[in-house]
Amino acid sequence: MRSTGLVAVAAALVAALCVTPADAAPAFVGRHGTGLVLNGKPFRFAGTNNYYLMYKSKAMVDDVFARAKAADLRVIRTWGSLDIGGQDDTGSVHHKEDGVYFQYWDGAKPAYNDGPDGLQHLDYVLWKARQSGVKLIIPFVNNWSAFGGVDQYVRWAGGRYHDEFYTSPTIRGWFKDWIGHLLTRVNPLTGIAYKDDPTVMAWELANEPRCKGSGLYPASPSCSTATLTAWADEMSRHVKSVDPRHLVSAGDEGFYCRPGGADFTEDCSEGVDTLALARLPKIDLMSLHLYPDHWGKDAAWGLTWIDRHLADARRAGKPVVLGEFGLLDKSTRNPVYRRWLDAFVRGGGSGVAYWMLAGAQDDGTLYPDYDGFTVYCPSPVCQTVTNASAELRGRPPLFPPVADHDTATTSYGTPVTLAVTANDVAYAGGVRTGSVDLDPAAAGRQSTLATPQGTFAADGGEVTFTPAEGFSGRASASYTVRDALLRLSNAATITVIVKPDPGAAIKLFSFEDGTQGWAAGNWQQDAGTVAGSDDYASDGDHGLRVDATGGGWFGAALAEPVDLSAKSALAFELRSAGAGTSTSVAFQTGPGHTWCQSTWGYQNPGTTATVRTDLLSGLSCAHEDLADVRGIYVWVSPGTFHLDAVRAE
Repeated sequence: MRSTGLVAVAAALVAALCVTPADAAPAFVGRHGTGLVLNGKPFRFAGTNNYYLMYKSKAMVDDVFARAKAADLRVIRTWGSLDIGGQDDTGSVHHKEDGVYFQYWDGAKPAYNDGPDGLQHLDYVLWKARQSGVKLIIPFVNNWSAFGGVDQYVRWAGGRYHDEFYTSPTIRGWFKDWIGHLLTRVNPLTGIAYKDDPTVMAWELANEPRCKGSGLYPASPSCSTATLTAWADEMSRHVKSVDPRHLVSAGDEGFYCRPGGADFTEDCSEGVDTLALARLPKIDLMSLHLYPDHWGKDAAWGLTWIDRHLADARRAGKPVVLGEFGLLDKSTRNPVYRRWLDAFVRGGGSGVAYWMLAGAQDDGTLYPDYDGFTVYCPSPVCQTVTNASAELRGRPPLFPPVADHDTATTSYGTPVTLAVTANDVAYAGGVRTGSVDLDPAAAGRQSTLATPQGTFAADGGEVTFTPAEGFSGRASASYTVRDALLRLSNAATITVIVKPDPGAAIKLFSFEDGTQGWAAGNWQQDAGTVAGSDDYASDGDHGLRVDATGGGWFGAALAEPVDLSAKSALAFELRSAGAGTSTSVAFQTGPGHTWCQSTWGYQNPGTTATVRTDLLSGLSCAHEDLADVRGIYVWVSPGTFHLDAVRAE
């Protein structure tokens, strides 16, 4: 195990960071009948999920906990496993994350990384949660291949089926060993073993266990609900034998096993019987998740799903926790979450945790919304969850209305109407649609707002934006609403993207005011530098000078995503000096900044020419992907070059 210097480091960190005696005895969350208790009082919570705490920097961890605490998110569900193949990542189902891994194959069996690029990361998460007054829910393993998970165990064992994780005596032994290692680990920052740390609210046997996984290994023909239920019974008993004080959940999605069930959520096909799991003697919590988009359902079905589990949990005599939920449609997310949360509050549920909260990265930018479910805090939807947290604490729902952000895209020169109050929520008599104020800073209610980009006009609960002549790009305005008691909402933002004139070029970078964010791609070593320059300009007075030492990709992220799907070429002017250069263009597309690259060309030394890239063919992505371009990069070989007038035609 990679634990060199651990004792010395631990001693220093304990001295610097260990909690004071006054803070050293938070209580365990316990179970009393169908409810949770903390310090002898009922404990109900609204919380969130975050998967990257276990491998990101301390600054990023701190930021997430600060946001959670400010939003009264009392519980964070976060991952507690990161499994790879060999220490060099060979044989890995996934890979190390930022160089971090917890468990690896030593050639004969799984081994543990207790060092600074291993479990010391999780130590810090528990310490920071304790300092922040936030409880944790931690799964021991992931059913999916992200971070290794179940399939990494199967690969270690040379298995054929995903569900061998549940049935193989060898794998079950490895998993018990991992659980034991984690539970008995003494956190050097607190001096407390994980099993004795009340910062942890609950352990989950797995995140979303099923017969099926991510597809690397199929389910065997024999996998059934009996398979997973027997495994959960065995593992929950093992956890309790080592750690009798913490709550234990199966971590399942709440699927049913009903003869003649309509689909996979209730026909036994995933190997999950949530009722059987909840009834196990060493399982403390009924678990469910909710993703209508992924399950072929709608938001209304989500209410039925919640109500059904609340009733079944009461019959089983167990508390129920909605461990993950999400909805992709941001235009309806706020009112849908309000309805789901209301159902959970009224129905006596113990806790909810939305997917997911992310925060600032080390460079100050927000961690990207890779899967479309992220709700940042502070934000309107986060406020709706915060209000639910207050209700779960017993506060009456006497909150001001929550106005949510609205976005729309329109063609060049075309007005667009947004139903801005449709995604706002009120807690007393509904939103007064006639109360939309388009200039909250001005005295009185303003039903119109003129901007250089165009005019916003409110009519009832709708706002129409009419672009100014010749305008394309982003226009925005703030608005507030009132409820039936005339309480004022937060200010929300209306954003309208007006597409460019389809017959005109899109000017992307002119370099008239400097480098406009251009630099060598930060994943490269010694590619070179850029600077604004008046040595060459094809349009205006300034261009961009690139001094490429090692050569590489140079470019910038766009301030706003741009749609290039109606364009046929990307062009820029390039002057070469004593060296020629290969030429290629790459785009970062979509929320995941997916790389899309052109074919290669070449420009001779001592020439000035227009470099034109065909966007209709020769790209590594579909042309439709260019509807959401987030960044643009060009390849420059070693030497000094000047660029100008980057545009789409």
